[in-house]
Amino acid sequence: MPQKEVVINYARNEFKRSIPFKIYCLSEDNVSGSYLHTHDYMQIWYVLGGSCEHIINNSPIPLTKGDIFILPPFISHQISGDKKSGVKIIGCEFLTSFISENIPNDGKWLSLFDFTYIEPFLVSTEKVRPRLHLSGRVQLKVEELMEDMLEEYESEQKYYEINIKADLLKLLATIAREYGKNSGAGDTDPVNKYRDAVNTAIEYIDRSFTEKIRMDEVCRIAMMSQTYFCYIFKQITGKTMVEYIQSLRMAKAADSLRNSAKSIKEICFECGYRDLAYFNRVFKKETGISPRRFRGLSR
Repeated sequence: MPQKEVVINYARNEFKRSIPFKIYCLSEDNVSGSYLHTHDYMQIWYVLGGSCEHIINNSPIPLTKGDIFILPPFISHQISGDKKSGVKIIGCEFLTSFISENIPNDGKWLSLFDFTYIEPFLVSTEKVRPRLHLSGRVQLKVEELMEDMLEEYESEQKYYEINIKADLLKLLATIAREYGKNSGAGDTDPVNKYRDAVNTAIEYIDRSFTEKIRMDEVCRIAMMSQTYFCYIFKQITGKTMVEYIQSLRMAKAADSLRNSAKSIKEICFECGYRDLAYFNRVFKKETGISPRRFRGLSR
């Protein structure tokens, strides 16, 4: 049976307001028309009533009242149901940057703040939980938080963004606590947890640094959002991705200047740059001398 095509929904097309967040209600009419898709933002769906199926890893998981799932970016999934299921879902979607906006940024602390709320959910496709059942006080609390966010979002009263953000943080903390109750201690260090994923992305960069490399493509390969990928990448390599790519290009440029007769312009293009003046500036900043001077001293 041929694999269905996965549709990618991008945040730039989904979030129309000034905040990278939206929340909505769905019924059986909406669910019955769902298709296999993924997105570059996080998604939370909670079942208020009725039933449907959440299809992930080609396995259909039944969802009923009290069930919730939270998906990190770039996880392919689908919701299936019929028009007699009576399902009612409240869902919200957001970029991870939303919860850290307007917080004083002193470097590492900001990234750790993000991880406090999001890290429990940043897992590979094989490990993502297609369903978590809530009951009792936790169920009531989650319903109250999501309905309050929906009301704030639809009314757009003054400071609605702040109220939504506060509710979202509470919601994530509540879900993370419930997830943690049934999971083992495992590896609590996020750097170790995502080291293999980032190393896969680094291998891709090492092969492709002479070409144009898009951050969203690298994050897709690592199956991580940009915020967390950048944090883990810096912890592992000691550099930002831009700095890492630049160091690879400069090393290749220096090698070509020493060992080839190619022109500086040819080397510039060969190393992934398209502007000779910019290449010269970057090279001088990295080495302290111009490419021409470097070649002269190397021979």
